[in-house]
Amino acid sequence: MYIAVTPNTATSAPRRAESGFTIIELLVTVVLLGILASLAAPTFTDMFRRFRVDTAREEFMASVNLARGEAIRQGLPVVIRRTTGCGTALADNQDWSCGWRVFADTDGNNTLNGAETATQEVFVPPNVTVRKGNNTNPEFITIDRFGQVTQLNQRFEVFPAGMAAANGQLVCFTSGTRLRTVKSATVCP
Repeated sequence: MYIAVTPNTATSAPRRAESGFTIIELLVTVVLLGILASLAAPTFTDMFRRFRVDTAREEFMASVNLARGEAIRQGLPVVIRRTTGCGTALADNQDWSCGWRVFADTDGNNTLNGAETATQEVFVPPNVTVRKGNNTNPEFITIDRFGQVTQLNQRFEVFPAGMAAANGQLVCFTSGTRLRTVKSATVCP
């Protein structure tokens, strides 16, 4: 004996709704994300600007510390000299925005030449200006064989290109040639 089973529409399980998002829901989500991104964009711009300035300042301070160590290790003066010819128009001889080289100055002329080789070469990030803040030997810094900077009371200004130095940071050489960072200032304390 066979029993025929036919589906009973009154007792069968209800049909499941289709899962997913409607086009309206997706458009509302995209619009909301666009509004949030437009509100956050200025914050990101400032953050990237500060990051580039911080990077240039940290690179400069690392170069000074490297030069000190090399001067003591080799028993020779070590020079940090600005580089030129990077494609960026430099304002004057105090502008270090192309970067700098660190080298042991075996002949004492404060210029990389002959048998001297660069220990380090640093390129400044784009849209950052680095300037030596005083006119005493604006194109270089000399560190003697004892690891001391030969010109005291120097400062370097690191700030976003196209803005005033007060919007950046100063690297100050204090007595004993310690390095100190001062933010949003134009003179070292």
